Amino acid sequence: MLKLGILIDAAGPFAYLPFAIGVAIAGSMIMWWLLDYAASGRSELRGIVNIERALDELSWYFDEGNSQVFNAIVESEADFKAWQQRRAEWHEKVQRYLQANFGLRERNLFRNVILTQSVQLPGSYNDRHNQERCLLIRQLETIRETIIRYSDLAQKRRVESK
Repeated sequence: MLKLGILIDAAGPFAYLPFAIGVAIAGSMIMWWLLDYAASGRSELRGIVNIERALDELSWYFDEGNSQVFNAIVESEADFKAWQQRRAEWHEKVQRYLQANFGLRERNLFRNVILTQSVQLPGSYNDRHNQERCLLIRQLETIRETIIRYSDLAQKRRVESK
């Protein structure tokens, strides 16, 4: 065909073929960009929903630690041992959850707590129970700070995605 010059001839049947190919390529590129934009928007919203779901469950762990561990009544040595076991189980569950959903940094912030001075808390069975409750207060504050930090991040991402 090129030998015959039919593609180059302005009056020939294929005169607008290069233009049509160019428009088709440009249209394909625009469609590709629009699909990519829509897919990235959906994945961003899915990420926001996942963060919010993880924060809801983390709030549940916070409530469990506050009501069932920190505020648990301890009146005997047997109660104290059961309380320590319940606290250790809660502590492990929260650590695993933080690492799985928020990463090693958040788990380490929760796990590595320094208590310089214990405050005398009413309702403590003995000094060790009081000290562990003070540590628990700091860990609950860490969970609360994590919830606030990631809630702000999710809200910022939601506003930016609109």
